[in-house]
Amino acid sequence: MLFAAERLMTSCHLSIDLVIGDVAITQGKSYWACCVDPSSYLVKVGVGLESKLQEWFQVPQDVVSPRYDPDSGHDSGAEDTTVEAPPPYAFLTIGMGKILLSHGSALTSRDPNGCTVPLPPRIGICLDYEQGKVSFYDAVSFRELWECGVDCSGPVCPAFCFIGGGALHLQELVANKQERKVTIGGFPKLD
Repeated sequence: MLFAAERLMTSCHLSIDLVIGDVAITQGKSYWACCVDPSSYLVKVGVGLESKLQEWFQVPQDVVSPRYDPDSGHDSGAEDTTVEAPPPYAFLTIGMGKILLSHGSALTSRDPNGCTVPLPPRIGICLDYEQGKVSFYDAVSFRELWECGVDCSGPVCPAFCFIGGGALHLQELVANKQERKVTIGGFPKLD
């Protein structure tokens, strides 16, 4: 499953280890699960457009700095004409035994801000390539944690980012499982 791993240094001297899966998804629905070590400092689990993940490896170190501003500085208005497109990455953020969710997430928690939920034993990731959507699940209870759009205009790869150290156990990728017809008691059933 390991395709590439790279360590980047940020301006605050924390290392970022990026691991990209060796399976590029180009169609259908794919599902895989992982167990994140609860003592991991900060781990991001998700998917990314293969070309953008490859680009990330080739970015000069000074561009990674939070002070880098991609705006040219002139006000041409060209930045305003872009059509809103889904992001090239979708990551679920896990830190110190909790999942950090965005405020727009459907899942509610005991946290008054609705920002964190306890880390389940396993996290499931389901990519629907045709719909351009990725869903994250508690893989034990099958409860949805978060869903968002992702750019699927090219091959999409599983990706994992470790900031400040961490560990996870990846379970086998179930890619593009074809529907098959199973007959039970004389009645056809799709499985």
